[in-house]
Amino acid sequence: MKNILVIICCLVLCSCTNKSNEKEVANSMINDTDSVSIEKDITKQKTISTEDAVKLAMKQFDAYLPTILSENSDAGIDLQIPNVGDFTGDGVEDVAIYFNLVPKDGGNAIISQGLSLYQNTGQNVKVIAGYEPDYLFAFDTIRNGKIHVTKLEYSETDGRCCPSIKTPHTLTINGNKAY
Repeated sequence: MKNILVIICCLVLCSCTNKSNEKEVANSMINDTDSVSIEKDITKQKTISTEDAVKLAMKQFDAYLPTILSENSDAGIDLQIPNVGDFTGDGVEDVAIYFNLVPKDGGNAIISQGLSLYQNTGQNVKVIAGYEPDYLFAFDTIRNGKIHVTKLEYSETDGRCCPSIKTPHTLTINGNKAY
C-alpha cells in the first residue's frame, strides 16, 4: 500500500513538473512570436517610392537654388533634370539632379553646370554631395553603383555648339564632394 502511495505521489509530482515546463515552453514560444511580429512591423514601415524621392529631391533643390543663383548673380537656371539609380550601394534608388545655369540676359552659353546628389534613405532624401567641375560635362547614367559622366572639351576647330573631345569619367563621392 505504501508503495502504491509513493508511486501515486511521484506521478502527481512529475505531472506538476511537466505542466510547469509546458508553461515555460509556451511562454517562450509566445515571446518568440512577439519578437517576430515586431520585426515584421519594423520592416513594414512605409518606404517612399522612387517617384516620391524625386519629388522630395526636386523640392530640396528648388529651396537651395537661390543660394546657387546668389553665387552666380548674372545667371538663371536653364535645366533641372532628375536621374535615378543606386549610387550609394544600399539597394535603394537615389536621385542625381543635373542642372545648368545660363546668362539671365539670354544667349546660348553655359555659365555653370553640376549635379546635386541625394541619398534616398527609404523614408526621405538627403543631400550627400555636389559636383560642379570647372569643365563642361554630360550626364550619362547611374550604373553598378557609379555615376558616369562624359567630360567635354573643344578641339581647335570645334564650333561653340559642339565640343568633339569626349572623355568618359566615373564620379567618386568623398564626404560632401563628388569628383
